Amino acid sequence: MKKVLLFVFTLLSFCAHAQTELAGPDTTAVAPEENVVIFKDGRLDLLDKRPALMAKVEAEGKEREIPLYKPIVSHDGKKTVTGSIYTQKGFRVVIFNGADRAKALEAKNNFSRAFPGVPSYMSYNVPSYKIKVGNFEDRGDAGKFMKRVSAAFPACFIVPDIVTIKNINVN
Repeated sequence: MKKVLLFVFTLLSFCAHAQTELAGPDTTAVAPEENVVIFKDGRLDLLDKRPALMAKVEAEGKEREIPLYKPIVSHDGKKTVTGSIYTQKGFRVVIFNGADRAKALEAKNNFSRAFPGVPSYMSYNVPSYKIKVGNFEDRGDAGKFMKRVSAAFPACFIVPDIVTIKNINVN
């Protein structure tokens, strides 16, 4: 039985046409093109163009560059503004502390109308909103300002905070 199976497999291997030989000594085995489908991602073309695109973007960026330091000069060209803006530990006055957002916004707007030059800040820590005003370096200045504000906002108090200090000089 084994001999018969071996004979059948040998016969089938000669008859099978799994690979065909090309005619002629100088021909090479090439897959026919009609059976090959190539799918190419369009982004591959962009990779070829990338160096040119990057050079163009860098050239445009250099045209739009803003100098890092430009001194501020008055209209007549004689006065210059110097100084710095920085943050440090300081104090602010809390004029509102509560859970109602609408009341917090109302207090912020009322303060802005009454004291237009003084900055106000709104923060939310669950469950309360706080409206903090001013940027004071020392507690004494914050206390003086709190006395002015206490007529309109009687529940105000002073808290330590990180404040913005503007040290601007006009010469």
